[in-house]
Amino acid sequence: MGTASKKSSYRLRRNDYQWLFASCGAIFALLCSASLKAHPPVTLEQCRARAQACYPLARQRGLVESALKLNLSNLNRGYLPQVSLAAKASYQSDVTQIPIDFSDIPGLSAISIPSLSKEQYGATLDVTQVLWDGGAISAQKKTAMAGAALEARQLEAEMYALNEKVNQLYFGILLADEQLRQSDLLAEELRRSYDRTLSCIENGVAGHADLDAVKVEQLNLSQRQAQLRGGKKACCEMLASLTLTPDSAFLTLQKPADDLPLLLQTDSLPGLLLLNAQSACLDAQKDNIRAASLPKLGVFVQGGYGKPGLDMLSNDIAPFYIAGARLAWSLGSLYTQANERKKLEVKKAAVALQTEAYLLNLNIQKAQLTETIQSIRDMIKMDDDIIALRESVKKAAEAKVENGTLSVAELLRDVTAENLARQVRAMHEVELMKAIAEYSQLLNGQ
Repeated sequence: MGTASKKSSYRLRRNDYQWLFASCGAIFALLCSASLKAHPPVTLEQCRARAQACYPLARQRGLVESALKLNLSNLNRGYLPQVSLAAKASYQSDVTQIPIDFSDIPGLSAISIPSLSKEQYGATLDVTQVLWDGGAISAQKKTAMAGAALEARQLEAEMYALNEKVNQLYFGILLADEQLRQSDLLAEELRRSYDRTLSCIENGVAGHADLDAVKVEQLNLSQRQAQLRGGKKACCEMLASLTLTPDSAFLTLQKPADDLPLLLQTDSLPGLLLLNAQSACLDAQKDNIRAASLPKLGVFVQGGYGKPGLDMLSNDIAPFYIAGARLAWSLGSLYTQANERKKLEVKKAAVALQTEAYLLNLNIQKAQLTETIQSIRDMIKMDDDIIALRESVKKAAEAKVENGTLSVAELLRDVTAENLARQVRAMHEVELMKAIAEYSQLLNGQ
């Protein structure tokens, strides 16, 4: 009577577990189906582009462009007539006098020469128009544009480092997905082991301790799954913060392609573009050195009203004007022109060495990643062999358990070992995708 009751109880508990697993599987399938319909798979390129667009430094591009437009506008105003207004008032301790006395000369005694007033004042308006400035304004505009281009390249180089953060989070989510998928397979395997153990108990070839061992493995698996889901959720939230996208959008990610780029796209590498911009900025400064050593030609008009006017012997307030042309040539820049050019050449040589070092490091990284990719591919092939052998060992252990020649605890070790081999393969697969993505980013700058 007691044995029949225990068997009935085991069957009831087995049916309850079967119903529970079936219900959970159905609910999970419905949720996955709904999420796939609501959110199509997200690609790595989309995440990178979104992160680049949403990162706070991205808004600095507009500031650089606005500053350049204002700078060029100010420089263009250098071609307009330059107007200046000046006024002055003064008191002099002495003034120019003509020391001639006509009082003793017959017929001229009535003539007197008035002395100038010691109080003088006046206001002038000057208008100057540059006819030729030796190319100074044009050189300054080239320097301004080269400087803005350099700032933009520096910003792109800083933004390029953001891709590494996106890669870490993206492949972290993919790895969590693969590990959860393998854990689901293990959960199904443990469910079958649970049913098999119940049958063995009914047949008298297993005991309650074997059933408890299966339950322990199921609980351990539930803990690992909770950790994986928590890790995935954290990665999704961080990626959502970088891309300003709801974290629910990253429930399904598309695996990147596994093809390798063959050619080095040097025209799209941010680091190399930054060095080229530095060299172009130095070239633009050569025009400033040349323009500083050339003469400047312009015309001017000056109008004024003062006491005295242009007639220095008159104490009357009078208007006046002066018009003419002006040629100015500062010869001091000729003394330092050669040294300034040599300084620029030294800086350009330093940039050339930095470029050479950059390309050397690039080739080294390329070789390292190529070796890493090949090594991971070889490990994946060995993983497949290990999984096949583990699966064969597990099947043999299952047969021994049913025959009563092997304990359930020993079978669980084989089941766990097979799942561990699958987990390792999944990790290697994600590592391969990440290495290929880094290789593509290294060679193409994206």
